[in-house]
Amino acid sequence: MKSTGRYYAWALTALVLLSTASCTGISVMSDYDRDYDFMRGLTYAWVSGANADSADVLAENPLVTRRVRTAVDRELAARGFRDAGQSTPDLLLVAHGYITLKTAVRYVTHDPFYYGYTYRGRFFRYRPLLYPFYEMPVTESWREGRLIVDMIDERRKELVWRGSATGALKDYRTGEAMQKDIDIAVSKIFSDFPSTQTDER
Repeated sequence: MKSTGRYYAWALTALVLLSTASCTGISVMSDYDRDYDFMRGLTYAWVSGANADSADVLAENPLVTRRVRTAVDRELAARGFRDAGQSTPDLLLVAHGYITLKTAVRYVTHDPFYYGYTYRGRFFRYRPLLYPFYEMPVTESWREGRLIVDMIDERRKELVWRGSATGALKDYRTGEAMQKDIDIAVSKIFSDFPSTQTDER
């Protein structure tokens, strides 16, 4: 694949992932099991294709998947998590990506003053015309991406944390440009990751 090819990612939602065409428009959400201890030294392992469905674009795009995992690995390392390697992990990680076509209708108000032709007698005249204000509907469409990262307790096989990012997709001409936005989206996803402060609330 040429580096000048087009890449699609989420910004959000990615990915990646992303309600405006920039990372500042990413909407993120996360939730977790309040009884799970995220503060102990935890290990993790990525799971490929777990419960993947036909709409999961990451399941069919290993290059983007690798970029998402790189960004997540960085966030987890900063929080003391370690790759389990060949050992049994405490957590199983799964990433999913979805793309949805969105449409919206907005109304544009037109100025009541404009120039036009009128017919009077046997002649057409070009002159200012006055009509009441009116609104013209304009339909806009865009692709919305959503990136989801799940953490599953390996022993209980239960979901203990989920984070997601959603936003309008951008077109990328290089993988490096996409990686930058993926890093920002994943950083936002983990901004509310459970910590001592959140557990004490």
